[in-house]
Amino acid sequence: MTAARPSCSPSSPRTTRACTCAPGSERPPCRGRHDDAPPAPATTFPRVPSAPLGALRESHGRGQPLAPSLSPLPMNVHQVLTTLENAQERGVDAGVDAHLARLRSLLGDDLQRVEEDLPRYLESTVYPLAETGQHLVAAGGKRIRPALVLLGALVTGQRGEGVRRLAIAGELVHIATLLHDDVIDDAPLRRNAPTPRVVWSNTASVLGGDYALTRALDLVDSVDRPEPLREAIATLRALVEGEILQVGLRTRERVLTRDYFDVAERKTASLFRWCCRAGAHLSGDTRAVDALGDYGANLGICFQIVDDVLDFEARPDALGKALLADLAEGKPTLPVLLALEEAPELQKAFDDLRQRAAHDGASDEDITRFVGDLKRTRALQHARRLGTERARSAVDALTPLPESEARDALVRIATSLAARVH
Repeated sequence: MTAARPSCSPSSPRTTRACTCAPGSERPPCRGRHDDAPPAPATTFPRVPSAPLGALRESHGRGQPLAPSLSPLPMNVHQVLTTLENAQERGVDAGVDAHLARLRSLLGDDLQRVEEDLPRYLESTVYPLAETGQHLVAAGGKRIRPALVLLGALVTGQRGEGVRRLAIAGELVHIATLLHDDVIDDAPLRRNAPTPRVVWSNTASVLGGDYALTRALDLVDSVDRPEPLREAIATLRALVEGEILQVGLRTRERVLTRDYFDVAERKTASLFRWCCRAGAHLSGDTRAVDALGDYGANLGICFQIVDDVLDFEARPDALGKALLADLAEGKPTLPVLLALEEAPELQKAFDDLRQRAAHDGASDEDITRFVGDLKRTRALQHARRLGTERARSAVDALTPLPESEARDALVRIATSLAARVH
């Protein structure tokens, strides 16, 4: 098992000094010196009380601190597993609960330690760099990317501090993309809470995302294998390419399903692929790494397809974000493209909706009318079927790997993601 390099805390005294981190430290990694700027003045960004985050309300404004209350927050993987175990004891859906609870038993303390360490790896004395990312951490989330790192490593017999650092890095990259996406999309809500761009500002959200990326790369570089860092850099490049391609599709006259998959492969599947490969690299088993990468790429596409379907099917409180936001912005997601293929007469209605979205914004009536037309086609069922096919491809990719509890857990993740309802 590969050991992680010595490291130091980001909350060290803010002076330039030589690093004195002790070998074996589990603190975030450094590069030998601390050259930290003084904190920004408190007046630069609005300070928000930490509990309950200043009592904020949903808003489409850009960066104003707002009030009153937050909706209940979604639970993360660790909390979900605890709830399921409690439900199992009460005899509620025991089969499903027992199957999910095995994940905790399989990963031991690793998943919990990742959850506990996430906020610490975002620390900074320069306000509000830490707060933007920590806001999303506190709001919960599935933590599927760290779980994939841990399971991918475990398939090849790897666990420990180095694997946990890679798991945290995967989630930090995801957090960074959320901070950036919310600015690009003018998003008011994320995980049933106001987005950091609403709490602080667009500027703070962008820079907070940049900061999270630097922390992620530090963590990946602290592991004594070159492949995870090299592939992380390629993944970041793919994420940026995917985002700019998606922005371009908003104004393209005709968008094809292959354009959608081109974006999804870069913007979503690339990070899933990295997460599944990263921990396995510590074993040196290239055959397993390649199999896990294929699994992750297909899983990521499945995840994106189902996410787009849920934009039309789920309840807002269950999904944790505003429904139909992509449609309101004129984004051509897979259900829309499949509906247009099946019913070309809907093209004019969608073009009109996109034009309004690009100017004054599409009205609720416009959106409701188009959604009704879309639901009269088989687009949502077709998209679900394509998501299921990707889940099957993900499971098939695991065939070269020896049977194990970790491999079985990856199979269950694929099947459960394909069947997501929130």
